[in-house]
Amino acid sequence: MGLIELDPGQMFLAFMRVSGFVFAAPVLGSPVIPRLIKVWYSLLIAMIMVPMMSAHADIPPVESAGFFVLAGREVMLGILMGMISSLFIHGIEFGGHLVGLQMGFAASTLFDPLSKNQSAVVGRFQAMLALVLFLIMNGHHSMLQGLALSYKVAPPSLSGFGVGAGKELITLGGTVFTIAVRVAIPALIALLLAQIGVGLLAKTMPQMNVFVIGFPVKIALGLFVIGVTMPYFTYVLTKSIHETDIGLNNLLRAIAGG
Repeated sequence: MGLIELDPGQMFLAFMRVSGFVFAAPVLGSPVIPRLIKVWYSLLIAMIMVPMMSAHADIPPVESAGFFVLAGREVMLGILMGMISSLFIHGIEFGGHLVGLQMGFAASTLFDPLSKNQSAVVGRFQAMLALVLFLIMNGHHSMLQGLALSYKVAPPSLSGFGVGAGKELITLGGTVFTIAVRVAIPALIALLLAQIGVGLLAKTMPQMNVFVIGFPVKIALGLFVIGVTMPYFTYVLTKSIHETDIGLNNLLRAIAGG
């Protein structure tokens, strides 16, 4: 399909979904990327996506009110898909935040200019590491493949969100806590055992200042466990990305059936 053959209505709807996805997705929607650049590569991706939806979409006339309602729905769907694609990052950062609190980094939060809020040191480190591994594993390619698949699973339509879509959204929201527990559990167990050991030491040797000993021990132990369990971290990241992709696909099917 050449540029001259592109239908303006289909092109506009494709741009709406893609732009919503790009501005909310990990890596592509990073605040360090200028918005004008995001608009241009959203337009480029939309031009590639148009042929994938031409045979499936039932688009109302461009001059009708239904077309603009459909355009708004496409934007919201793109944003929703981008946010779901970012769930694994939020889960891993939350798990790192829990580990940081147990290590004694509760007071060492930093202002993150990307997320515009306070971010724990360990959580931010693990989130950045997850993004690097995500790119190394070509996760951005899989993300764009999922976007292309969405036009076949859930082509532009004025049908509403069904009850099944709501259930899938709740399930996907719960995966943030599941991922956080999976990431944090090795370090949390080790730190709990260290806390118990420090408590027993305080009972047997009351003259020892356990506060002076406990903090460096927990920090050193936490960093050691994080370093040793890097292969496990990679496994959890891979599994989380795969589960998120499956959940997003199920959500799109529920939306299309709604």
